Amino acid sequence: MLDNATLDRQDVCECIARGDFEEVRGAAFYNRTSIISERYCKIGDGVDSLEGYLHSLWHIYYQLARHTSHETRDHDRLVLDILRIRGLGPLTRPVSGLYGIDIARTAEGTLWNDLPFLVTDMTDMWINSCASMSGIQRLNFTTFLAKLASARVCKDKMCQIALLLFRWTFEEGRDLRTTEEPDEEGAHRSIASLDIAHLLPAACAWIKEAGHNLLQLSDVLWNDCPSIIGQGGRLFVESEFGKRSPTGFTPWRWMYWLKRLHEIRDEAKETNEQRLEEYATNAIDFMVSNVKERSSETLRAYRNGGDILHQDVHLLCLREA
Repeated sequence: MLDNATLDRQDVCECIARGDFEEVRGAAFYNRTSIISERYCKIGDGVDSLEGYLHSLWHIYYQLARHTSHETRDHDRLVLDILRIRGLGPLTRPVSGLYGIDIARTAEGTLWNDLPFLVTDMTDMWINSCASMSGIQRLNFTTFLAKLASARVCKDKMCQIALLLFRWTFEEGRDLRTTEEPDEEGAHRSIASLDIAHLLPAACAWIKEAGHNLLQLSDVLWNDCPSIIGQGGRLFVESEFGKRSPTGFTPWRWMYWLKRLHEIRDEAKETNEQRLEEYATNAIDFMVSNVKERSSETLRAYRNGGDILHQDVHLLCLREA
C-alpha cells in the first residue's frame, strides 16, 4: 500500500499532467502554507512535526517549476511565491508560561524565515531528476533555482546546485554531443549519459540569472555545503587551476569555467553547433561583464596569477577587465 506522501505526490503529478497549474499553485501558496502556519502557531507543532507538509509544499513548486516555461510571467510568479512565503515569518506560537498559563511567543527565524528543507529538497530533486527530465524541463527548473539564488534565499545555499551542475558540465570531460536524438524525458537515463549539449543550457541559465552571486561567492571562497557537493571534477582537480584551489566556489574555479566555456564555444563552432555556440558566447559575455562591474577578488587573482593565466588565450578577455 502506498503511503500518504507518495499518494500526495501522485495526485500533484496527475493534476500537472491535466494542465491544472493554477489549481495546484493555489493549493500550495494558500492551502499548504495556511495549514503549516496554523499548526505551528495554534497547536505548537515544531518543524520536525511539520516536515511532511513542508516536503509536500516544495515538491509542488518543483513540479510547477519544471513544467512552466522559464520565459513566462507564470514562472516568475512561482519565484515570487517562495519570496512571499519567506515573508510570512517570524510567527507567534503558544508556549507554557508561569503557572501553566499559555502565552504567545514570537519564534524568530524557525519556520518561514528559514524555508526549512527547501535547499535540501531542491538539491535532491535536481540530483535525482536532472537526467530523466527533458531538455526544456531541465532548463525551466534550473532557471527557477537560479532566480531564487539571485534573491539570496537560504543564505546562498541554493547555489550549491550550481556547483553540482558546473562540475558535471565543465569539469568531468564530457563529449560535446554523442547523439542527435531529441532531449526528451527518459526515466532510465543517468547523469553519466548526458553530454555537454544536454547540460550547457542549464549552466548558462545559472550564469545569466545569478552570475553576480556566483562571482561574489567565488571572491569569498564560499564552501558552506556538503563536501561531496563542493568538490571539483577530475579534469579541474588535475589542472593547474585545481592545484591552486580549495573546494567550493573559488576564483580559480570561476576562471576554469570561463576557460571551458571558450573551449566549448570553439568546438561548437568547428562542428557547426550554432545553438551551443550561442549559449557559450552569451555565458562568456555575462561572466566578463560581471567581473568588470565590481572590484573583484577573482579579477585580482587573475592579475596576480602569473604566466599560467596571462598566457592562456581563453582568459585574454580578463586583461582589459
